[in-house]
Amino acid sequence: MGKETLVAWTDHTFNAWMGCTKISEGCRHCYAETFTKNRMGKKIWGPGTDRPKTKEPWRNVVKWNREAATTPGILGEGQPHLVFTGSLMDWAEDHAQAESLRPELFALIRECPHLHFQMLTKRADRIADCLPPDWGDGYPNVWLGTSIEDMRVGHRADSLREIPAVVRFISYEPALGPLDGLDLTGIDWVIYGGESGPGHRPEGTPDDPKAWARSMGLACDAAGVAYFHKQSAAARTEMGIELDGKIVRKFPTPRPRRGDLPQFKGQYVDITGGVESAAYVRGLRDDDDDEPKAQQWLA
Repeated sequence: MGKETLVAWTDHTFNAWMGCTKISEGCRHCYAETFTKNRMGKKIWGPGTDRPKTKEPWRNVVKWNREAATTPGILGEGQPHLVFTGSLMDWAEDHAQAESLRPELFALIRECPHLHFQMLTKRADRIADCLPPDWGDGYPNVWLGTSIEDMRVGHRADSLREIPAVVRFISYEPALGPLDGLDLTGIDWVIYGGESGPGHRPEGTPDDPKAWARSMGLACDAAGVAYFHKQSAAARTEMGIELDGKIVRKFPTPRPRRGDLPQFKGQYVDITGGVESAAYVRGLRDDDDDEPKAQQWLA
């Protein structure tokens, strides 16, 4: 079994339900909204719309967990597979249907020890209210993350760092402004990505498009935070993956909870290198494993 998503920093993408509502500038050119409208004909975006539970993806998670016990993923031999949750939803959205489905989602997560769920939200202020009662110091297989496109929403990092988790991460995508001065205390991982798709907005400065990416990389190095440079601003995802001639793609080490042993060895998993080492870069593909089966997703 190989890597099953175009998202370079994960092995799989899981959407427990579908739909969301835009809340900040980073949502303006939302891929998920365009995808669900154009390819599925679903009106599940914005206030007052449904958040239908998916069907096949839930079965896939069980299958991935079984396969991950014996098959290497992006982190290598003997390591868990990573599952981005999710690309067509926000798991912490304040929505009645999402509220009713979250207990099922966390029950599934508890049953899948060979998977680490990368749970990303733009609603960092709601994370504490959306976690299960048995969260404690954090589930050993859940990474909590928030999206920060510019300093107007830099406060999301403050909300995130208050929550106990084995990994806290920031998705700096789409990068719409510099994050100079962002406090990285308590943050383990930063993913940088320029905006992709039709009408994408530029990154950096006119004289130095990679200024924001470079600055964040230096800040992460200084703070001991793993840095993953995903892409430049471009018409398609995974274009411009190099930063100053190198591929810089590091993963964090989950911190042990009380009573737990460390799950990874070393400071971080690092697949940084030249172009020849970009085994996990699949930008030449136009397809995404989610898309061909999208019509089968809804229960």
